[in-house]
Amino acid sequence: MSQERVVDLNFLQSLYKYLLDEYNRLTLIKTDLERSIETLKAIQKAQDGEIGPLIIPVSSFLSLMIEGAKAKDMLVLLGGNIFAKMNPEEALKQAQGRLEEVSKNLSEVGLNLTKVQLEMENLQRRTGKRAR
Repeated sequence: MSQERVVDLNFLQSLYKYLLDEYNRLTLIKTDLERSIETLKAIQKAQDGEIGPLIIPVSSFLSLMIEGAKAKDMLVLLGGNIFAKMNPEEALKQAQGRLEEVSKNLSEVGLNLTKVQLEMENLQRRTGKRAR
């Protein structure tokens, strides 16, 4: 087997691992956004903006139980550890937009993952070398 094919297989295996990690990362973000959207929809349906009871984590050892709270405004992460104050409607639009973007990226990464996997399997078949 030529050195070029070994390098190609190693490269494809590394690329596959990277894409799989990215796919898993995007899946976690998508799940988090879906939960946020469900919460924001529930807040919009709440009578007079009153929500609760809530459990607010303060640290890994302490959480606060809040019987009821007004949810007029919330802080939304824009990125780079920067937050913006928004009402629930604005926050919902922001979350839905991000969910669309993440879903699109997830589809693209999934397609690339499949392509790399097929290429890796073809190369392994041609060279007789198995993945590590």
